[in-house]
Amino acid sequence: MAKFAAVIIFIAIVISSTPVFAQTSTATSTPQTIKDRLRTIKEERQAFVAETREQVKEKMEAFRAQIKTIRDERKQILTERIADKIASSNARLTNRMDKALDHLTDILNRVKNRAADFKAQGKDTTALDQAISAAEAAIAEAKNAVEAQGAKEYTANITDESTLRNTIGQMVSGFRLDIQAVHKLVIAAKQAVQKAIMEAAKLRGEDNTATDSANI
Repeated sequence: MAKFAAVIIFIAIVISSTPVFAQTSTATSTPQTIKDRLRTIKEERQAFVAETREQVKEKMEAFRAQIKTIRDERKQILTERIADKIASSNARLTNRMDKALDHLTDILNRVKNRAADFKAQGKDTTALDQAISAAEAAIAEAKNAVEAQGAKEYTANITDESTLRNTIGQMVSGFRLDIQAVHKLVIAAKQAVQKAIMEAAKLRGEDNTATDSANI
């Protein structure tokens, strides 16, 4: 019992530390593929909503029912706490990333206004336009991933109390991997917006590029 409780406490600590991720470089899509990517993203999101919403609800109800079958009351309570912690962490982290993407969108809109000014001045905005399009695609991809992640519920198939520790551990690991994957897309969107800012700075003739970006 003491070992199980210790593992559950450790898992809770791991979940609470989830927001800290390393920033990784992600290649920006070429302008030629942007429209196809946006179309694919939209189709995947629609499929996710249509096919999984009811399934997720059913799985969560079944999981909650399985938790109630755990004979050891202490283990039952601790397992419920872990499930609730994952749900609240998922909601908090996806909300944070969604706000960051909204901020990136606002920044990109200002860059687009700059691009319009440059065009009016007769400047060549080809590179800037391409960077803006790539940033729009990256933000759209990240937005859809965040929405899909926010709709997820994490469950485990509890069949044997003797393996409960490993079962719950796998559930937590799955959550962490999913959040990290979505976070990488948000970082990629941030980098794409930064590239657009750099292209705009070149047209302004500035040596130092703007650093305004979302706090992710």
